[in-house]
Amino acid sequence: MLAGMVGTLFEVFLHTTGLASRYPDTAFTGTILGMLQPGAIFLYAQSVMYRDFRLRLRHLVHFLPVPFAAVVFAMGYYSLPEEAQVRMLSDSHYPGVMNSIVLAIVLHGIVIGYLAATLKRISHFGVELRNIFSDLGNKELAWLRNLLFAYGAAWSLSLVYCLLAHVMRVTGSHQSLTIATTMVSVAVLLPMSVLAFRQPAVFAGIGQSLMNTGTSSAVSTSDPSSESLASRIERLMKEHQPYLYSNLTVDRLARQAELSPRELSQFLNQQMGNNFYEFVNGYRIEHARQRLADPADTGTITDIMYESGFNSKSVFNTLFRKTNGKTPSQYRRTLRKNS
Repeated sequence: MLAGMVGTLFEVFLHTTGLASRYPDTAFTGTILGMLQPGAIFLYAQSVMYRDFRLRLRHLVHFLPVPFAAVVFAMGYYSLPEEAQVRMLSDSHYPGVMNSIVLAIVLHGIVIGYLAATLKRISHFGVELRNIFSDLGNKELAWLRNLLFAYGAAWSLSLVYCLLAHVMRVTGSHQSLTIATTMVSVAVLLPMSVLAFRQPAVFAGIGQSLMNTGTSSAVSTSDPSSESLASRIERLMKEHQPYLYSNLTVDRLARQAELSPRELSQFLNQQMGNNFYEFVNGYRIEHARQRLADPADTGTITDIMYESGFNSKSVFNTLFRKTNGKTPSQYRRTLRKNS
């Protein structure tokens, strides 16, 4: 992934410094290397999301853009005499794509398409998280999503620049656009690199045993055991209050309920209409609401938040307002004013 990003920046460097014209055989090497990016980013995101992810031979299909680009440039550029190569480079106002608007759109489309597919996978991952964890914390990979949005913006800017240069023949601003695109790319590259190397210590990803907990055949609503199971889970939540533990997961609650994680997750989704995250935090919000409504409870809102199982003040405030129509402080203030 990093090699692909460096390749793209290297191509810009060759073009803007004039080295590509002085050494024609070096031109477009950065573009070819840069086509490592889309597949590598797609696979990297999966390695962050899923703890047991391993590279397989089938994943080589995601690197087909590299030989595709190599063949295209070999046929359209490297096979030409040096004089023709220099002439082609002198006529180009955009680094890395020869004078073909079709090729420019295809190469940009591959990268932008892969970024969109990766973002879609991250969104699906967020749904899976809510079937497993009661506290999302830093597990939603917002940092990676935001960086990919920024990188997608950089490539979109690059595509616009390319269209201006090749279709509308606007060349006066190409230098400033090159600098702007490069700065955005570097601004994404540096934090992505740092966060990527730190990621294993931050969140190890979902293990295989917890994947796809919310997908299977539907549980029959006419099953007499469904009602007893609902009663058993409700009794467990009220008597033992496992929701007060901020690190509660579907696996831990399932062990207490003597169910498999998949059975519990399916039951919550299909019978109770909530994912695990919504189910557990519903109890936490109710616990916090009762404490806030108790005039004898002198605990601070922060204390009540932590003791109700929350680790994030923003999450607590958002869920509380969504459920009760007021923030925790407004709710407590209103009740005490009316008492």
